Amino acid sequence: MSKSPKLILKLTGAAALAPIAVLFQVSPPIFLTPWFMRLDFVAVPWIVCWMLFGFKASLLCMAVTAPLIGVLGPFAGGWVGALMKISASIWMIVIPALFALKTKTAFNLIKNKRLFILSSLTAILTRDLATVFLNLYFAIPVFFGMSSTQVLEFFTNPRFQSFISHFLGLTWFTAYFIEVVFWNTVQS
Repeated sequence: MSKSPKLILKLTGAAALAPIAVLFQVSPPIFLTPWFMRLDFVAVPWIVCWMLFGFKASLLCMAVTAPLIGVLGPFAGGWVGALMKISASIWMIVIPALFALKTKTAFNLIKNKRLFILSSLTAILTRDLATVFLNLYFAIPVFFGMSSTQVLEFFTNPRFQSFISHFLGLTWFTAYFIEVVFWNTVQS
């Protein structure tokens, strides 16, 4: 296949998967955390796009979808929500894509179970660390108009804790850290 048909295939793949991500966005969330983080499948088409059409196509799919997921559907979150969806999900594409360079394709990465598990765990850990930092210093403060200290107090309030913090009796940074890591790992 020459370069032009490959490019057309990648563009078509990104264009075909972008509306699916938007459909997932306008669907009711699978679960909503007490601090309004939405668990959903919005990033799945982006990841599928990477697997089928490559890294650049998945970035294009993400870029086309991002403005729409920020404003459409319940609990969209505006530009902060769109930016956080990308900031959290990009690692689920970038890290496996870097590992796939070793195996030449995404399909070869998936076949190599050890490398696939290692890339997935690395992606999840990176996502967790990024979201802990971004939620504390950017997303929650901007979205709710709070300082970082108020965010930590917010997570100490039992009304905004999930079963995990209640069960473990967590407060302050520990509650915040465990909640964000747990729910972002589940979302991964």
